[in-house]
Formats: sequence, structure tokens, C-alpha cells
Amino acid sequence: MISASTRVLAVIGHPVAHSFSPLMHNAAIRSLGVDYCYVALHVHPDRVAQAVNGMRGLEIAGMNVTIPHKRAVMEHVDRISEEALAVGAVNTIAWKNDELVGYNTDVYGITRALEETAGLSSFSEHGIVLGAGGAARAAVYALGVRPEVARVTILNRTVERAQSLADDMRKITGKEITAKGIDIDSQRKSFADAGVVVNTTSLGMHPAIDASPVPDPSVIHPSLVVYDTVFNPLETQLMRQALGREAKAFGGLDMLVFQGARSFAIWTGTEPPADVMKQAVVEHFGG
Repeated sequence: MISASTRVLAVIGHPVAHSFSPLMHNAAIRSLGVDYCYVALHVHPDRVAQAVNGMRGLEIAGMNVTIPHKRAVMEHVDRISEEALAVGAVNTIAWKNDELVGYNTDVYGITRALEETAGLSSFSEHGIVLGAGGAARAAVYALGVRPEVARVTILNRTVERAQSLADDMRKITGKEITAKGIDIDSQRKSFADAGVVVNTTSLGMHPAIDASPVPDPSVIHPSLVVYDTVFNPLETQLMRQALGREAKAFGGLDMLVFQGARSFAIWTGTEPPADVMKQAVVEHFGG
């Protein structure tokens, strides 16, 4: 029951009606029996500053930030975590000692998904990230800070954008970060000695479920681990391609859950039931 004492959690985005965050977080809230509620708030890009300041005025306990506001909110919080600074994006804002602190839980979500869902106790020496957007920054950083990872290759349609990301992450991680196109020839050469591929592009996302960032699945070898950050649908075309090549393949649902659970813990000081959060989304897709 929502009462006068209920604390509000929220997600802001443009658009935001498609977000699964309310589904996940409210399932965790019900499971724990804590006095919170979680809502989705549409915020136009012109009103990001007002939205963050509104968090102060309304004493909203915590806020997730989704596309396209993850960079814009950074100039309106009081402090930013080391990971969020490195990635250049904030997806979680929390009250800490009367300050608004920006965090990035996408790095945690990707890392834990690769460790627990994909079963990687150690990452490969060479990792590949498909795409060069916000999620790619988190993925490159997550791979680049691992001591066992020596190099990361970014493959993107616009090489200049990938190169800019590579230059940033090379300075931050001290690793060999290179940029190439996402064409078949580049994929064939890069995939050959890679151990893990993380797709951060939207190719294959609903409704274009037959699309894939890998046009020729023959570049996928059986020892490759493919992690697709797309979670709608739960099994993507890229995953089916990888499984067809006898490689291991995993979808983005667990990353979504893990990053959300991390945000919840930051806000409330309570570790939420990740399995309950995941089940809420799975049931939404019909089990």
C-alpha cells in the first residue's frame, strides 16, 4: 500500500514507457515488504536539469537514468563515482549525506553477467565490443580494467566514433584498445583470437528481431562466448547464430537485472532478490 510515508524511486528517460525497471523494482519492493514505490517519469531533454533539481525538491529517494540522459545529468549532481566518471555516464542517482551522487551500475551489471551467467571466472586476453555508444563505454571499461584482459577491439559502423571511445579507454585502462569497422572482414580477423564478444548495438532488438550485428555467423568459433546486451527478445538472432556455431551465447536480461539490483542496494542499503526481479520480466514475456 502506498501511504504518506512511502519513499519514491524513479527512472527518467525519453522515451521511458518501454522501461522494464518499474516491473523489476516493484517486484523486489513487494518481496522485501519495504515502504517504497518505483515509477517511470518521462523527461524531455530540455528539462533534465529541472528533473534532477526536482529530485532534490521532492526528496525522491533514488533515480535511474536511461537514454538519452545518462551524460546530461552529470553536470547536475554533486558528486560522481569513479566508475561513472571513467565511463562518462550516470545511470543511477542517490541521496548520500544530503548530496546527489551519480553512479554507473552498468559496469557492475556487465561484469556480474559475464561472471555468473556466462560462467567466466577469468575473462579472455582479447575481448571484442560491438558498438560505440553508452553501453559500449561500460562494456569496454568492464573488460579493460580486468587484469587478465590485454586488449579490447571495438567494432562499429562509424569508425571515428569507435576511435574516440578507444582513445578515451586506452588512457583510462592502460590497455591496448583499438577501433575498426563492423564489416565482415574486420569481424573475421578480430573474432579469430577473441574469447568474448559483447554486443552493445540495438540490432536484433524488438521489433526487428531478425537483425544481427554479425551478418556472417561463420566468423563465430566454438570457443567464443557471445554476450548480447539486448534482452527483448530474450533470445536474439545473434544468440541463435552463436549457438548454431556451437559457441556459448547469453542474452542481456541478467545484465539488466544485476545493474538494477545494484541501484536498489545503493538507494535502500538492502540487497534485493535478483531472482524475483528477473522472474517479473520473464513472466512479462510469457514465462
